[in-house]
Amino acid sequence: MTADEVRQWRFVFESPIQIRYNDIDTNGHVNNGVYHSYYDMGRLGYFDKVFHGNPFGENRNIIIAQVNTTYLREVFKKDVVSVRSSIIRWGNSSFDMLQGLFRQTADGEELVSFNVTTFVSLLYKKPSPVPQEWKELVDAYESMYSTI
Repeated sequence: MTADEVRQWRFVFESPIQIRYNDIDTNGHVNNGVYHSYYDMGRLGYFDKVFHGNPFGENRNIIIAQVNTTYLREVFKKDVVSVRSSIIRWGNSSFDMLQGLFRQTADGEELVSFNVTTFVSLLYKKPSPVPQEWKELVDAYESMYSTI
């Protein structure tokens, strides 16, 4: 996926991110590794909103199989940023989530980073089909909203 495609994506969920002092490295910007904690907060908020709480538990869970992150711009302590999240692919036992980290600017906003994360659904620690109910809840949620 390209940055232009991410900029045009119809995201339906947004999580504001608070930049903390310890997120900043010696170069004065947010350390690249910290971006992943921002994406974690975004995806947890998304799952909580779409699945009305925690759909994962003792018998069903998800694991991250792959993460691909693209860094476009630096983020600084003074910046106002948010993570936008959307499911972009369903497999049989996996799915992909697209997330973009956006910074507010005087002229609007800019994309500073994005990633695609592949999750695998597990039932008793074995891959299992993604529940149809999850797909329906995501489709219902995402179809209710226009672009943020």
